[in-house]
Amino acid sequence: MPGTRLGNRYTLTERIAIGGMGEVWKGKDDVLGRPVAAKILKEEYLGEPSFLERFRAEARTMGSVTHPGIASVYDYGEEDQSPYLVMEFVPGEPLSALMEREGTLGVDRTLDLIAQCSTALYAAHQAGVVHRDVKPGNILVTPEGVAKLTDFGIARMADQAPLTKTGQVMGTAQYLAPEQATGKPSTPASDMYALGVIAYEALAGSRPFQGDSQIAIAMAQVNEKHPPLPESVPEPVRRLVDCLLQKRPASRPATAKALADAAAALRRGDTAAAETAVPQMSPGWEARDAVTRAFRGDEATQVQPTQAYAAGAATQRMGTNTPAYGVPATGMYQASDMYDDPDGDLAEEDEQKGRGGKIAAIVIAVLLVLGLIGTLVYFAFFAGGDPEEEPTAPETVETTPAEVEIDPDDYIGLTESSATSSLENLGLVVNVVEVEDDARAGLVTGVRAGNNGYVFQEGDQITIEVSTGPAQTEAPEPTEEPTPEPTTPPTTQPTTPPTTQPTTPSPEPTTEPAGDNGNDDDAGLGGGEGEAR
Repeated sequence: MPGTRLGNRYTLTERIAIGGMGEVWKGKDDVLGRPVAAKILKEEYLGEPSFLERFRAEARTMGSVTHPGIASVYDYGEEDQSPYLVMEFVPGEPLSALMEREGTLGVDRTLDLIAQCSTALYAAHQAGVVHRDVKPGNILVTPEGVAKLTDFGIARMADQAPLTKTGQVMGTAQYLAPEQATGKPSTPASDMYALGVIAYEALAGSRPFQGDSQIAIAMAQVNEKHPPLPESVPEPVRRLVDCLLQKRPASRPATAKALADAAAALRRGDTAAAETAVPQMSPGWEARDAVTRAFRGDEATQVQPTQAYAAGAATQRMGTNTPAYGVPATGMYQASDMYDDPDGDLAEEDEQKGRGGKIAAIVIAVLLVLGLIGTLVYFAFFAGGDPEEEPTAPETVETTPAEVEIDPDDYIGLTESSATSSLENLGLVVNVVEVEDDARAGLVTGVRAGNNGYVFQEGDQITIEVSTGPAQTEAPEPTEEPTPEPTTPPTTQPTTPPTTQPTTPSPEPTTEPAGDNGNDDDAGLGGGEGEAR
């Protein structure tokens, strides 16, 4: 609560965000006199070793990376066995609130944000850190347009043991890379895929993959092709976003720095420089790469030669039809395509090959006949007397409701109607509880956990807390004062007794609300819905 001191140094002043795992408070460093943001683990998780270790891991991870695009960590401590993390206070709002308010951000702003975020991610990747949960709620944007990454709560350092079991999915489904959705290890390419989803959402006004549940969305990331961006988006920008959303990590930019260079080049209109930084965004690269992988046998799915030709990969050379990358085109060679044979050796070799082919055909025919005879003998002596099995009715499999896992940070700061509609689309029944809060009336301030945390089944009830605004203070009622009696000057006439006028009470003043903070959305670390989890 306001006034609480941490470590005998930091004084908390106001709560600025609340999430599934913790709360973020604005405070003051009493020693240096600067504003700070303090992230505090929720009381219900103090006895959970996994949450404590994850909280400490976030402190170690963020403390190991120093970059202007990443919110700095100042201190870590534990007060009455409650851990807290003191960080840089970022005056701004989460990117999620910005996109919800404005819909689309335009090409230049989107490229600028992608360049800033990828530069910050490159610093983290160079330190061996993969964020694993890059999303708009974890990106703070200042009024000047400066972006800062926050919330490394589930980040993974390459040289440390994971905090999760093998195959466990970590991250937010809407921004989850295909390899993460299938339980494979996260890599820097996973963070760049998430940036691709953010870029798509900022340009199109909607996410590329939709679904009725978190599981359905995650599976769409794995199996479906994203819809094309609007034609109003320049074609080179569309190719860069398409490159980021490739299913294979190797088909995405080689590094986050390369992505930053490409985004900056496209802002200047230098498409050639962008393609140099990220060759995967070049026209036709995907088709050429598929042909190359098919030739090398890198994947089980092989590209047919006709597809290579359809992509324009065939070249005419030395009078022969030769497809690029050495892939043979069946049926394309003619007798006239052969080299000259002045001594007749090639004809002799062909004749020998013809005799060998006839012998092989005879051997295969004999084997087929023997196999057929053996099959008939088997059925005649062994399988003839067995009665036919009665067909069995197919077993009915009872289906259990699909699980729905939510991130409370995605709903805090939304209006009641927006949050309710989103949760109902996931198959949940929404209950609304009104609470007094400093937030503006009608905004969601909290999402209550169920019996299984924030994992629900379709049809379950979920409770959201909606602010009624700051508490109202009533003014004291005015006291009734009697009207003074009128005095009459002395006259020779008989004095009439004064009359007392009935007292009319003054109207009771109305109580105005304490004020609207004017903030439609949470701001973690200075206004972020996704910062505290």
